[in-house]
Amino acid sequence: MTSDIAMRPVLRWAGSKRQILPKLTGLAPEIKGRYIEPFCGSACLFLALHPNSAVLGDVNPHLIATYTALRDDPDAVSAILSRWPADKETYLSLRADFGRGDEAHQAARFLYLNRYCFNGVYRENLRGQFNVPYGGYRTGPMPNIDELRDFSARLQCAELYCGDFVGAIEDATADDFIYLDPPYYYGGARNRGEYGWNAFADADVERLIDAIAAASDRGARILVSYNRAHVLQKALPGWILTYAPVRRSVAGFANGRRSVREYQLRNYQ
Repeated sequence: MTSDIAMRPVLRWAGSKRQILPKLTGLAPEIKGRYIEPFCGSACLFLALHPNSAVLGDVNPHLIATYTALRDDPDAVSAILSRWPADKETYLSLRADFGRGDEAHQAARFLYLNRYCFNGVYRENLRGQFNVPYGGYRTGPMPNIDELRDFSARLQCAELYCGDFVGAIEDATADDFIYLDPPYYYGGARNRGEYGWNAFADADVERLIDAIAAASDRGARILVSYNRAHVLQKALPGWILTYAPVRRSVAGFANGRRSVREYQLRNYQ
């Protein structure tokens, strides 16, 4: 399928698939209906495929509210964002006010914190407060007004959905293409609020299997990225498994950043 991978997402996002976009765009089918992504994150595959109609969903209300504000009024968001210098004092002040202000102000704050936090990680404490430490400002420039306007233009075709992944795909039909990239399985590692305290967890895997099996029965074409793809493959016989190498960049130290396999499972040729 043809794609446009030149446009960079406006957000940094842990687990982003930007490194393997050529692989994913090569696997994507022709989209006759909607592109549906229930765990949209930075939405880099959406930007690359440039569909005519889309549903971008996530359980994180701050992420979806940011995209909504950018879609509706990128100039207002940019005007607020331009007031804040790139330094630790400003970062900590904005982090303390997380969740406050009108829609444009909250979106600008989300963009700022995302740009300058440690490794682009999103994490909340038990009270729902963003608590990622300052990571420095050597992360590339903040998106400028033209980039925010371009992103806004892309979002005009998208329905923005805040909620559980099941609700995003329950009405998918044979013309739709669904891409799912849920948070990965890490065994007994403690949940520290990554992606938000109500984000996808290991206990949700069975619900994921049921939801995508039902969508597949309705004819939707589905591509899933997940690190325990063998678990999904066992439950979804006949689906095709592929992989691509990717260098992990979330580890806190350089020697923890290693190449691993990113698995993809799909229900179509």
